[in-house]
Amino acid sequence: MEDAVDFNNNPHVRRYFTGLNALCCIRFLICCELFMKTFKVISISIILWIKKDEYVEQNLKVFLGVYVVLTFFKGIAFYKKNQSFFIIRRIPDYEENNDVALVNNVLEATMLFWYIIGFHWLQECDLCKIEQPLIYYTVLVWVTFGFFTFLAPLIAIVILLFLISYVKPKLQTIIYSTVDELPDENDRCTICYDDYKIGNCVKILPCDHHFHSECIDEWFNVKDSCPLCKKSINLLYDLVDAEDPEI
Repeated sequence: MEDAVDFNNNPHVRRYFTGLNALCCIRFLICCELFMKTFKVISISIILWIKKDEYVEQNLKVFLGVYVVLTFFKGIAFYKKNQSFFIIRRIPDYEENNDVALVNNVLEATMLFWYIIGFHWLQECDLCKIEQPLIYYTVLVWVTFGFFTFLAPLIAIVILLFLISYVKPKLQTIIYSTVDELPDENDRCTICYDDYKIGNCVKILPCDHHFHSECIDEWFNVKDSCPLCKKSINLLYDLVDAEDPEI
């Protein structure tokens, strides 16, 4: 029982498993991406084989054929770029291969251009929806999915910046009566240097530092971080400015 308690309270063990869980999540996402690319190549290849003898206006089959080739090589580049995550034991040990990253970026740009071409051909093909619905909707699905994958990170960044700027966490607030209610034995506001008096409103930050409510509210009009340790009160900052865990 004591070993279990020591295991849970050991900061080095806790940091190790935090980093391990993060690494496992990255590996899982890499596997999901590779599975999706494999599914694309196989499913589209089967459709092209089924429809190989049928004519389609605006060369939608050409789009799918080139799309399969691009997806195949993009999958290889993606694996080469991220295969180190299956070898390393710590995230800080990851080193990106610049040549592979360059090839991957070129393929990404080519894929975006090809999505635009596919979208244009869809708009020009008036009868494809009726004459070749399988080909038409296959192109429509993957073009839509492609644009979404390019736009989703931008949308996520905009939403995250909005949340960081305008969504403030609700801080723990207490009415001071005794020092036992505070996270530490310090019963003084370190902004105004006045002792807490019974009935004072005290706010406790996520970092456990505490101040008079009116003092810290004035401080937050200038900065949204703790006056003592400089840690942001908005936990969303951890998503964009988090340090890698020391394992």
